[in-house]
Formats: sequence, C-alpha cells, structure tokens
Amino acid sequence: MPDTDYLVKALTKEGSFRALAVSSKYLTEEARQRHNLSHTAVVALGRTFACGILLCNTLRKSKGHLILKLKGDGPLGGINVDISSEGTARGYVDNPHIECFDKKNYVSTSKALGKTGYVHVTYDNEKGIPHSGSVELTTGEIAEDLAHYLALSEQIPSFISCGVYLEPKSGKVLHAGGILIQTMPGATEEDIKILEETASKLDPFTILQRSGLTLQEILNKALKSFGVEIISEFEGICFHCPCSKEKFESALAALDKAEVRKIINKTGYAEGRCHYCNNVYRITKEILIKIYNEMK
Repeated sequence: MPDTDYLVKALTKEGSFRALAVSSKYLTEEARQRHNLSHTAVVALGRTFACGILLCNTLRKSKGHLILKLKGDGPLGGINVDISSEGTARGYVDNPHIECFDKKNYVSTSKALGKTGYVHVTYDNEKGIPHSGSVELTTGEIAEDLAHYLALSEQIPSFISCGVYLEPKSGKVLHAGGILIQTMPGATEEDIKILEETASKLDPFTILQRSGLTLQEILNKALKSFGVEIISEFEGICFHCPCSKEKFESALAALDKAEVRKIINKTGYAEGRCHYCNNVYRITKEILIKIYNEMK
C-alpha cells in the first residue's frame, strides 16, 4: 500500500459498472492539524473529502475544480471542500471544535450536520459557465446524501461508502477514504440486484482498510460477482491551498481607496486568514501605504 494518498479507477469486465476508490488518510490528517479539528469535525470533513474526490473524478473531462458544500441545521454548520482534477484538496467546516456522539459513543455526523439543509455541487472546467446542482439534505450521513444527489441531480444510481478512523485519544487520522460504484447503461436489472446484495453485506470502508486490503482488493471484494479491470491508478493526492500573501495584497488593492486609508489610520496593519487552509497573512503598514499610493 503506497505511503501516500491515492486513487484507483476500475470497470467491471462486462461494462455494467464503473468504480473508484480513494485512500485519503494523509490529506485528512493535515486538515485536522491545520484546523485543530475535533473528532466529530475531522470525521465529517474527511468523509466529505473522500466523496468530493470520488465525485470529481467521475465528472471531470478536463482540468477543473469541484466544490462540494453541505449545509445543515446542526451545530457543525457547513462543510466545504474544493477538489482539483490534478489531485489536490482543501476544505474546512464552519464550527471545527464541536462534538456529537451517538448512544454507542461513535461520532454522529447526522447529529452534527443535521437533516435539514442542502448539498450543493459546482464543477468548473474553466471553459465556460460552471455546472452546478443542489438537492436537499436528507440524512446528515454524508455518503447517503451524496448518493441521493447523484440519483436526483445526475440521474446516476450509485453506491457510496466512506469513512474516517481515528486514534481514540489523540484524534489522529489512521485511515480514511471511500468507494463509489456507479451503474453504466449496459447494466441489467439482475446486475443491479446482485450489486445491491453484495453492497449490503460489504464491511464499512475503514474496516476494509484496517484489515490490510489495498484499494484494488477492496474494489475486487465489492464487485466480486462481476470481475474487475483496473483502468488507472493515481498517487500523490494531497492537501494543497493556492492562497498566498500576494493574493491577499491583491484583494486589499481591490478595496475602495478610502477603506485602505481607514485601515492604515485605525490599526496600521491588515490581517487575513484563509478559511480553507487556516494560513494567516499579515500586511504591514509600509506595504499598506504602498498599496494606497499605487491606487488610482
């Protein structure tokens, strides 16, 4: 198993289904550390990362970004991830320190996210108007809500399983990822029935990972009745945010000149924090004056 996050794509030999599986342990752990996430928040964000990466790699036909937002009425607020077709991911939750557990003391994303809200997906291939779609949140269980989105918005029957497994005390991410199986036009009713029976008996994704299975072996197990052909493998999926101090300075330069003068007089500096990666950028008074003098 690679010491990096990776993705595997496959087709069944008869062409009835396409399947993708992703291991996203390292990027989820980096997000946990960057945002100082609670157990609940890292599980919710990690599951959304996995779903976003899988979805991005079914929709993309060229370079682009998929933005996946889930917003509910629970204490977590919203979950936001930005996935690129080149294998980078970044994301955050509105309230990173809340905890929600069920009666068995397991993390409950349903309680955290809530059951009233929406799932919104935008895919921008940078060649025109971005494609977007929304559906109502139904369960607060992230994989189920994404399957619901695909069925209604994309009209593609799909099976999704995703998970995050943590070290109980520290909250360190030990396993994370997910699997997506989608019906192809050639699938028969019998094929779909067989897949549904197999999927209903499949262990949760992180249990499969903890047993030592690779992504290829997980795909083979999920589609054992059909036979699997691996189409591609991609290593190097990672957490990456393109924000920078220069971009923050450009944003300040786009403000009204009077607003920049107000900042100079009131605080003498400007400070901004990126929601996605939690990096903080501080602009000194000297640079603010330079920006001000260069404004028309």
